Amino acid sequence: MTTYKNKTDSHVLEAVILSPLLKIYHVKPGINYLLTAIFLLMGILNPVNNNSVDLSIGFFTFGFASFLILDFKFKPWSVILFSVSGSMIFWLIKDFNYLTFLSSTCGILAAFLINRFRLVNFAIWVLIISFLLASWFTSKNLRTILDSDLSGYAYNNDPGTFLKTYFLIERNVNYYDAYQQAFLGRFGSSIIPSDIWGWRLPTSFMLWKFLPGSSALSIYYLYLMLAASVLYVSFKIGSHYLGSISGLLSSYLIFPYLHYGARDIMFLITEWWSISFFILGIYFLIYRKLFLAILLFSLTLMTREIYILPLGLMFIYAFLLKRRIVPVFAIPIAAFSLLFFYHISRVNLYIDAWQTLFTPRTVTDGLFFIQQTLAFASGEYLFYYFRPFSIFLLFAIVSSLILTRMRGFRENGVIWILAYLPFPVSYLRFGTLPFNDYWGIMYVPLVIILTPVSLMFFENRRLGKDSTQGD
Repeated sequence: MTTYKNKTDSHVLEAVILSPLLKIYHVKPGINYLLTAIFLLMGILNPVNNNSVDLSIGFFTFGFASFLILDFKFKPWSVILFSVSGSMIFWLIKDFNYLTFLSSTCGILAAFLINRFRLVNFAIWVLIISFLLASWFTSKNLRTILDSDLSGYAYNNDPGTFLKTYFLIERNVNYYDAYQQAFLGRFGSSIIPSDIWGWRLPTSFMLWKFLPGSSALSIYYLYLMLAASVLYVSFKIGSHYLGSISGLLSSYLIFPYLHYGARDIMFLITEWWSISFFILGIYFLIYRKLFLAILLFSLTLMTREIYILPLGLMFIYAFLLKRRIVPVFAIPIAAFSLLFFYHISRVNLYIDAWQTLFTPRTVTDGLFFIQQTLAFASGEYLFYYFRPFSIFLLFAIVSSLILTRMRGFRENGVIWILAYLPFPVSYLRFGTLPFNDYWGIMYVPLVIILTPVSLMFFENRRLGKDSTQGD
């Protein structure tokens, strides 16, 4: 019988959470394969309006990733049967479409060739190219809007307001005047934000202004570049913990989420840009490229101020236990503080910004708000009705706990926990119903990337061994 007397908190955590799991050590391999298969199915792209190109690319990536990742865990014919099963599931859920079978087969063949010629590191580029193609063929209407004359553009939401702000800045209107005019130009709601939290920081808008080209299409192209970078670093992060083959799961799972931004005007909201910078910053931190981590974390905070929550907690953690990485968080926080005080002073010319600084927006039903953020963009996944992000959040928590118990990855585990968990916790109290569901963008991509790392527990190795990076 297990007793908990004289145990430290960490030992209690291990006894309560990890020890029961260790009892199933002898069935780990089977669970590993089962979870991998479930993740592959959960990551199938839901085609936009049954777009044939989107459908083909979605099942191509499913067949490709399934064969590549499962090839050395199952016999080849079993892997092929599993890949084809995705087409059968699509027929049951929606309708018969021969493209699902044909595309899966093409994906399997592509994966077979990559394995045959030992081009495993090229696999991520197959996913990136697939993402760019899917984005292009599903964004025709969006690109038409972005490339048009925006002087008469009608809008009533935040992305439209940001697009109009960009249009006015391009015509040499001061950012804060442009932001005010854009809000006053919304039909059905011609008012400006009444608190400081409704006024976005100018960083992303200034970045857009200096892009080449005379239309907002340049912003879209930059988003595609950032999204492709996120796909790549997701692969590198997954590979860091799982190896180059299984690491592909992180990129595969986040593919549909990024796909939503690439086909909808929502890509203009600052949350998309800040999360991209944040993910890149975490990647550089993990790989100890600290200068680039400082730069990306600075861009993150200067794009969306709410990231002061995870980065502030990381600073406290570093100050108490990891002094050598304190500058990675201290410098971005200092740069953000200067910009934010300047921002408040400018907004104060339009509203009483200082008075609203300590009056954040609150929600009465925090659990419902978290549920909304976990539902945002889930329609890009074929199995969206299973609430995939809620499932992924549980696996991400498990992944973080596993990392904190593994020698060499403890620091990584803490950083990951502080990166995503403060957001849903804070949403229990802060936010706006029902309009801020897109706040899920600020943490769900991190959850998705981290989800496959839970497979580490089911590998044939014990906690605390076989690590590649020291604390």
